[in-house]
Amino acid sequence: MSETSMALIQTVAANTRGRDFVVGDIHGWLEPLQAELDAVCFDPAVDRLFSVGDLIDRGPDSEQCLLLTREPWFFAVRGNHEQIMFNWLNDPDSVNTDDWLRYGGRAWLDPGPEHYFWRNPQMRRFAEQLDREMPWVIELALCDGRRVGISHSSIPVDDWLDLKLRLPHEPALREALIWDRPVRQPTFRHQVEGIDLTVHGHVILPQVQKRGNGIYIDTGAALFGENARADGHCPHPRISAIAVEELFLISENYLLA
Repeated sequence: MSETSMALIQTVAANTRGRDFVVGDIHGWLEPLQAELDAVCFDPAVDRLFSVGDLIDRGPDSEQCLLLTREPWFFAVRGNHEQIMFNWLNDPDSVNTDDWLRYGGRAWLDPGPEHYFWRNPQMRRFAEQLDREMPWVIELALCDGRRVGISHSSIPVDDWLDLKLRLPHEPALREALIWDRPVRQPTFRHQVEGIDLTVHGHVILPQVQKRGNGIYIDTGAALFGENARADGHCPHPRISAIAVEELFLISENYLLA
């Protein structure tokens, strides 16, 4: 599929029936995700869930988490872990599989030649279709006219319209959307003009944080299970799902436990 016809930005109309939530990196942990949704009384009949990407790798449920994209109430941008999988499906030699295994790729690359996609050709077709359809950015409308932008790691430009105009033509910009880590810098603040709020994951933080008009909500699913370790930076890892309306109540320098 040509770059001009790729799914780049998905525009989603306002939810007039229920609530919208955004969720941080899931990393193959379906049960903790469901527990978080239960805690907010999520109703899939009327509510919707928007993911910042990295649905897969590290946890035991990568296949089930990837299949969430089939649900009518679930929306996700691609993260760097999805992109690694897509790149491997397109050209295995383009991916350092040793690195991928260290970062959670065991869900797909079992020892020996009979990897997951060899045994499950229907899932390979599904993943290849998802590569063509999974957006890099979501623009979500709210009933009051405000708009929220969602991408995996950051918005590496200063203006939302500029992002939309450049994204089809600049592969490096797309890569920055899933790989950049500016929020690692304690002094980082970024205001993106032309959008009311942006939401991202990718970098583990001890609490949800606001930096400029960006909200960062990866609170450590990658640290669950066998990946758990003594981590003074994020001592209480969790998956965070937050109602979109509540995001606007988070003030600068406010930490949401």
